[in-house]
Amino acid sequence: MSHELQINSLHLSLSRYPKQATNDLQAWNAADELMLNFAFEQTTTAKRILIMNDEFGALACALLASPEFADSQIHWLSDSFIAQQALAENLKANNLTMDGRLTLLSSTDSLPASDMVLMRQPKSLNYLEYQLIALQAILSADSLFACGVMLKNLPKSVFSLFEKHLGEVSTSLAKKKARLLFGHYQGISSTSPYPKQWKVAEHQFKLNDHANVFCFGKLDIGSRFMLDNFPQGDFEVVVDLGCGNGLLGLQALKHYPKAKVSFCDESAMALASAKNNVSLNFPERLADCEFNHDNALQHQADNSADLVLCNPPFHQQNTISTHIAQQMFRDAKRCLRSGGQLIVVANRHLGYHPLLKSYFGGYKLLASNNKFVILSSTKR
Repeated sequence: MSHELQINSLHLSLSRYPKQATNDLQAWNAADELMLNFAFEQTTTAKRILIMNDEFGALACALLASPEFADSQIHWLSDSFIAQQALAENLKANNLTMDGRLTLLSSTDSLPASDMVLMRQPKSLNYLEYQLIALQAILSADSLFACGVMLKNLPKSVFSLFEKHLGEVSTSLAKKKARLLFGHYQGISSTSPYPKQWKVAEHQFKLNDHANVFCFGKLDIGSRFMLDNFPQGDFEVVVDLGCGNGLLGLQALKHYPKAKVSFCDESAMALASAKNNVSLNFPERLADCEFNHDNALQHQADNSADLVLCNPPFHQQNTISTHIAQQMFRDAKRCLRSGGQLIVVANRHLGYHPLLKSYFGGYKLLASNNKFVILSSTKR
């Protein structure tokens, strides 16, 4: 797989993050190339550019390296810690610096005034809707706005969201199984349904989910199974790894009244949701909690936790992969104290048993049903 992007006389070396786990996968796709060609073809260079959902920094690196945009201010918005790390590494690999021209924004930040917006279609349709509504504040009928999509990830509902919140939508020709959607803003003003408040009645939790949270607004069946089979013990430091909206961490606060709980996720919106939900359900325990934007437990101290709770994802964006779970298990072992436990809930078919055995030397089956297993491994 090529790691050199050649476009508009530029030659850029680009890699995914973490490099060692994704070395055979390209750090950009055909939708990125279409967006860059769109930017380079404009007769008037945009002075204020907003890049949204750039997965590994390819768009930012190309515009920073291009002489045409030497005087442009670029804002780069992402929900993902992994995307931020990939951007940093790809800037370094190409001898590029932010140099006052590149400003990083979180997914929960307000959008800056912009002459041109380049958006990668996010995986979550809720998050896409959230961003389209947010864009109403900065777009005009004359705005340059292109959204890059891969055809395999383009349901008809995407067009409906564009029409509902922007107005007219047109498309480029398809090329290499990708195309651009052009939003032509027509002065629509939408009321945002995000964040969403809902309840898990059987566990008496009130929840407030931001748009890009996994299993938005509903209880995924893996977490439900873990809540119903929660580990018993006297734990002092608990980590909710890949916390999403923080539901497992909330259950830990309920079960372990003296515990400190660390909520960790690579999504900024997940952490904002988790913090919201601690405040809603256990406001008196907020000082006992940490909220860490991280890649697995990259920045968690060694030998610092008694219990790690994990419902690991098996996708990175639209790519199916086990490397995320592998890193989570490795990091959990490093961060657990001797005698500490990693508790994993997972689909039966994923077969994490050999991984846990290789990292911890063994595992116990705590519970199972026809779809899920709950596995426990102890650090020796």
